[in-house]
Amino acid sequence: MADRDKGIARGTRVRDLWALRLQRLRTRVSYDSDTETDTQSHFFSSQSEGEASASDESARSRKHRGKKIDGTPNLLDTLALCYIGTLLLREPVLVADLHRWASDGELPYYHASNNVPLSMRERLLAVYQELLEPKLLGKPEKLHNHVLGLMRSFATEFGMALPPINHPLILYRWMRKLALPIEVFAATSRLARLTDITFAFTLDAKPGAKNHMLQYPEPRLMAILIVSSKLLFPFDDIERAASSANAMDALGMDWSAWAELQVSQPTEDKAGRPLAYADALEFSQTDVLGAAEHQVDQYMDWCGHNIASEDIRERGKAGRDADFRRILFGMFPVREAGATEHEDARESKSREEAEAEKLRAVQAALSIKSVTQQPRKGQTQASGIGSSYRRIRHAGELEGPAKVFYERAAELAGLSVEAMVMAVFQIEGRMHKLEEKARKGV
Repeated sequence: MADRDKGIARGTRVRDLWALRLQRLRTRVSYDSDTETDTQSHFFSSQSEGEASASDESARSRKHRGKKIDGTPNLLDTLALCYIGTLLLREPVLVADLHRWASDGELPYYHASNNVPLSMRERLLAVYQELLEPKLLGKPEKLHNHVLGLMRSFATEFGMALPPINHPLILYRWMRKLALPIEVFAATSRLARLTDITFAFTLDAKPGAKNHMLQYPEPRLMAILIVSSKLLFPFDDIERAASSANAMDALGMDWSAWAELQVSQPTEDKAGRPLAYADALEFSQTDVLGAAEHQVDQYMDWCGHNIASEDIRERGKAGRDADFRRILFGMFPVREAGATEHEDARESKSREEAEAEKLRAVQAALSIKSVTQQPRKGQTQASGIGSSYRRIRHAGELEGPAKVFYERAAELAGLSVEAMVMAVFQIEGRMHKLEEKARKGV
């Protein structure tokens, strides 16, 4: 019942947000109606006089079609409004989650027209049918930007104040995904307070600003998490002495063992997940011959969900085969009723168990530092949190476990690795300025 109530609450919030989104179109709808009437009357009068040419007509129709599409609600709006709805309910749903669900077909995006009744779909103008068959979703940064644009619109036109993300729950989710020690959670929260960083959306930032990645709260939180991890558990081989046995840096982490666990995780996740739309389009005959059994199953499932259609037309040429199609789909149903929910529950449980197992393995590999630790032969010694800290400016500088860590963090935050490196570097720059002020006593 709790899940059902949450689903109803989400649906109500998203419908309310759609009502606000559609209010912006009232003036435009009346304007479009007047324009269509003027265009039609002009066309018929010109036709009667024999002055309208085919080229003028096509140019006018292209211009009018462009006006219709520009600013029209689309499926990207749907994803963004779903995100804003979960944000209002303070749920730890990420932009990267919505992007992945749409890419995997778990949310209607690609071939969304299949969810519209055939009788309604046939009456839509071609320009609106195109909106139900969108092109590739693109990178998650595009969805981040679209969410921010809608939020700015709601704040400007309706005075809507949106809450910050529920960062403790999101941070907990990332800690489990990345299998990090609990010390990183405490250090991330403390570092955010020290640097006076909040996790609300920055609505007044200028588009294209130098630090535009930090105007999104999720990448901002992930950047602080990465900095905290680098402070407590550096990626280098320098031996550092702990300030005390109870200090946050009293433990050492085996990053090589951690990287091995993380490299195996994406393979396991992909085996249990549906095939992404972009990957399916690139699936060639050569790929089929060399694919594993689960990959072929994923591709066939994708075809069943995105290409096969059980719409049966009763009239025209297609109506002659209506009985045959009913019998065929009865023998080979595209979807088995009730199977999806049970499979999703089993997969969710197995993923949680795998995350817990990886977390236990990482915790078991932690080593205790000595307070008066002596450096090993051929190694240097440093003392204190943040000593010999290395700032990375470009993604090409990443290597070994640090590269794996940045890649996994960027995937969870919905950024490219290059954008993630830039966001971390900007947070490190802010910390450096605060440190300089503290030294000067300002």
